[in-house]
Amino acid sequence: MAQPRETMRAVIIDAIGKPRVLKVARRWLPEPAAGEVRIKVRAASVNPRDLHLRSGRFIIRKPLPHILGGDVAGTIAKLGENVAGWQVGDRVFACFDELGCEIDGAYAEACCIAAQHLARLPEKLDFQAAVGAGAAFADATLALMRNGRLQAGETLVIRGAACSLGAAAVQIARQAGARVIAISPLEHAEGLRGIGADIVLEDAGEDLVRQVKVATDGIGANLVLHAGPRLDLGESLDMLAARGRLTLTGALDERLVKLDARDLVARNLSIHGAHGSIAVDDLTELLQHLADGDYRALVDEVLPLSQARQAHQRAEKTAGLGKIVLVPDSVLAAAQKPDNWVPIT
Repeated sequence: MAQPRETMRAVIIDAIGKPRVLKVARRWLPEPAAGEVRIKVRAASVNPRDLHLRSGRFIIRKPLPHILGGDVAGTIAKLGENVAGWQVGDRVFACFDELGCEIDGAYAEACCIAAQHLARLPEKLDFQAAVGAGAAFADATLALMRNGRLQAGETLVIRGAACSLGAAAVQIARQAGARVIAISPLEHAEGLRGIGADIVLEDAGEDLVRQVKVATDGIGANLVLHAGPRLDLGESLDMLAARGRLTLTGALDERLVKLDARDLVARNLSIHGAHGSIAVDDLTELLQHLADGDYRALVDEVLPLSQARQAHQRAEKTAGLGKIVLVPDSVLAAAQKPDNWVPIT
């Protein structure tokens, strides 16, 4: 007799719109294809990209209904054919462009992912900390180290520092030996200094360029990370020293921008975009830094997966240095029971 097919709980969207389109539903438990593993989800996080996909600002590249969630921490529950180097029970983390966009993501009790995208999760790093840091640190690594080519001794300005990506960028730059000037609302100043910012400038007024020049003895910054959606791009360029680099990341609102090309040429400035995934080896190294305490995962709140709608509402209203983490309700319930718990039947 054939075994009945198993189901799982997931949060789905079957239409584009406001947070109310997020719905808890029963879905078939996915079966891993060749080269894939099925992960028992222990934690996922709410990332800005999830909000943009849900609202239609970014395009979901598969038919609806769809499961969001661009990063996942969990354990391998089942191996597909031709998967080598992994075993059931291994602790893993994944964060890559297609997850939650081209394929169903981690807002569920389980998800299937190609083994080539998996990074091994160190035993010292818990699941919630991994997703609290993972996507933000991966994006910041790409923006600063791969595309921005940040070097020890350089000065970095982070515009839009009051977000999880900004907080990750502060820590990565500090670890790289750079001097960090963070631009942020003042309520986040203490938190940014606590994770390594050398100077925090208030994100207000019209003299930010002058303040950056004063803080750099009139020279300007070697690199500016432009991470806010509504920032003045020309202003960011004016903060740069000669031969400085500007890196753009995140969901920028301005598509058409007027720039003074003569200034770019005269000062040998360069502009880089930063979008995409980092290599699994780099992701593994990042997770080890977190496990060793070199970086600090910032988690604002942990909510059950069934409250994904409320999580999106909060994320849209207030951006913080830390992430909102979602944990499947079944995982939270199991964690509250003692190991020797036996149900009464």
